[in-house]
Amino acid sequence: MSLLTLPDSILHPLLVASSLTLGPGASAEAAARPIVAAPDSGRAEAVALAAADTTRRPPRRSDYLMPSGVTYHYERPKPFRFLLNIPRDVVAYPKFAFQKKNLPVIGGVVVSTVVLYAFDQQILDGAKQFGRHLHLSSASTQTTLFDVPVRYGNGKQLDLEFNYPSNLNSAMYFLGDGWTHLSIAGSFWAYGLIGRDNRASQTASQVMEAVYTNGLVVQVLKHLTGRESPYTTTYPRGKIRLFPNQKTYSQHVPNYDAYPSGHLSTAMATVTVIAENYPEYRFVRPVGYSLMGLLSYAMLNNGVHWASDYPLALALGYGFGKIAVMHGRQEVKRDQETGLLMPQPWYKQVRLTPTGGGGSYGLTMQYRW
Repeated sequence: MSLLTLPDSILHPLLVASSLTLGPGASAEAAARPIVAAPDSGRAEAVALAAADTTRRPPRRSDYLMPSGVTYHYERPKPFRFLLNIPRDVVAYPKFAFQKKNLPVIGGVVVSTVVLYAFDQQILDGAKQFGRHLHLSSASTQTTLFDVPVRYGNGKQLDLEFNYPSNLNSAMYFLGDGWTHLSIAGSFWAYGLIGRDNRASQTASQVMEAVYTNGLVVQVLKHLTGRESPYTTTYPRGKIRLFPNQKTYSQHVPNYDAYPSGHLSTAMATVTVIAENYPEYRFVRPVGYSLMGLLSYAMLNNGVHWASDYPLALALGYGFGKIAVMHGRQEVKRDQETGLLMPQPWYKQVRLTPTGGGGSYGLTMQYRW
């Protein structure tokens, strides 16, 4: 650490400190305490205060070693940058899905959809009967906690309602609600901000990216397939009206928007993103899939979806979750001879931290390689 003394015309001296962390892969936390050399003894007290400053925030965590032995680098995401990634993810999905290794999965989605469609009415009736046996209400009702009026246009108003489920079936159905996944993403974002944890921040961004991309594609498919929801249909297994009139669709949405399930695909996307980023927590998938099972049953019990609406929904959510993760982190390569992690570009390894106290101000620069 060195002190640069500026001319007397400058009111406050600038304290410039630099600490060098040696050794490949050495962490910033292990850096030695800087040594201070003061050319002006009159400022010795100010320099001592700056050297003793222990209020610096912990360094931002960006590199993570996974249980598989692979190290991933996570950049700090820019706010709402994920919105710009949606077109890229939509284009990337066919290439991701229609790989040779995924042909059995594609076949499974097609076959399971056909089989479930053949027994849709029996499955639905059985789910409702089971619910009545458990005295489980089939109504999906929510109570408004509060609402926020948003005015737009010429005196028009949109009320953003914040609701909570009123019964058990509604609580299970709420697992796929957009507010649920927004709350999950917000929790990761808050943890990443407070703990300076880039993996958590990226997880929040990736969840939102996957949910919004998935939602866009699901809505397009709903508008193309036009399948009736169970609670509105008078036909066994629901009527399918391919390429419906969009004006009629907007006026009678439940008559057209059953296939595929947006709630289930959104839940799958969220679980996939979290599980991929946190493989050391092996309970994420079992717990997530169990909750998705409850959600799937709730949507049968309340007549929102048919069972055959689910296979494609799961495939979409899983795919968009994987794509968001792949684009949201970078594998850190190892040198083939030494096995050591190859460093990030130098400009990504410089960390500047302001310091100050006692009328003196400075800047700590840390460089890691």
